[in-house]
This record gives sequence, structure tokens and C-alpha cells, in this order.
Amino acid sequence: MIGSGSNQKTPVAQLAHCELVQDMINIAATAGALAVTVIGEALAAAVRGELRLTQDEQIFLRAARAAEQAHYGVLTTAGARPLTLIFTIPEQRAVSDPTVLFQTAIGLEEAFIAAYCAAAQQLGSLGQPDLVKLALQIGAVEAEHRAHLRFFALQRGIITAVPNDLAFEKALFATVGAAAQALIQLGWIGGSGPEIRYPGPGAIDTRGVQQLRP
Repeated sequence: MIGSGSNQKTPVAQLAHCELVQDMINIAATAGALAVTVIGEALAAAVRGELRLTQDEQIFLRAARAAEQAHYGVLTTAGARPLTLIFTIPEQRAVSDPTVLFQTAIGLEEAFIAAYCAAAQQLGSLGQPDLVKLALQIGAVEAEHRAHLRFFALQRGIITAVPNDLAFEKALFATVGAAAQALIQLGWIGGSGPEIRYPGPGAIDTRGVQQLRP
């Protein structure tokens, strides 16, 4: 896990433990770079005819990529240093099979949302209100992406229920570092799959995307 540890065992001490601000923004920038790169690979595969996506799905993905690039740009301008800009695809079908793409993307968005939930809590403890606000702004957009991905997955019959199926987002991680470890364990960083490099193929398309700065 990235960040300093604690040998204290009491619940109060565990709740008081905080990661470094630099660690958290570095991980957030890494997640943004990963999203930009994976979406770029998927869109390029669609253009080549290797990934069958509808026009609406491609429009959504282009807008989502633009948002993720905006997140990355703001974080790096604030001093974030991504852990890596070289990623690995744990399942090649994630950029060739729509079912695997949507299942994978929903899972990644849930991890990103949970990471920003953990970041907001940690940053609040560290007295960083401006960064708490930024974490909430980005986390809210990641939740929009999740709901839209679920909408398209529902249209395809990949999942059931409704797109907006949560009253509260899942708090999957106690720390932002745990989210980074999850990406490593899943094979997105340093895995055995094919390498992809930020920002991926194709230009960033911001058409229709507003509020590109927080």
C-alpha cells in the first residue's frame, strides 16, 4: 500500500491514519491516465471495426475520455506525478468484445469512485478543503460514467436492474493506496497482458463536454 503505515491497533488510531497528499494525487492522476488510455484503445478498435460499438456508445466514450483527460490535466498541474504511464490489459477482449468492455469499464468506474470517496475522507482529515472539493467533483463525474455504462450494458442485455442502481456509492477502500493496489492486482499496472501507453491512440475530443476546469 502506498503511504505510511501505523503500528497502533486501536480503532481511533486506525481512523486517524492518513496518507500523504502527494501519494493520493499521484494515484488519482494514474487512474485518470489509465482511463484515457483504455478508452482511446477501445475507440480506435471501434474505428478499425474490431470492436462493435453503436454511435451513441462511441459518443459517450469520447466524452468520458475528454473528462478523464481533464481530470488528469488538473491533477498534474497541481503537482501530481503518475506512478506510471504504461499500463497492461489483463483481458485482451476488453478492447475487442463489447460485453467484456462494459463489464470491465463498470468495474473500473466503481474502483475510481471508491478511491475518490477514500480520498475525500483522508483529505478532510488533513485539512485540505480545496482538494476535498476536487475529489467530490471528479468522483461525481465517475459516478455519471458508471451509470451511463450500465445504461448501455442494460440495452445490450449484459446486466439487469436499472442504470442508477445505488442509493449510496460503495466504499470499497479505506485508503487511496488500496485502490492502487487493486489496479496492480487486477493486472492493469505491471501485468502480463499487452502494454498500452498513455494517452493511447487518437486525439482527445471535447465536443459537448463542458466545465473542463473545476
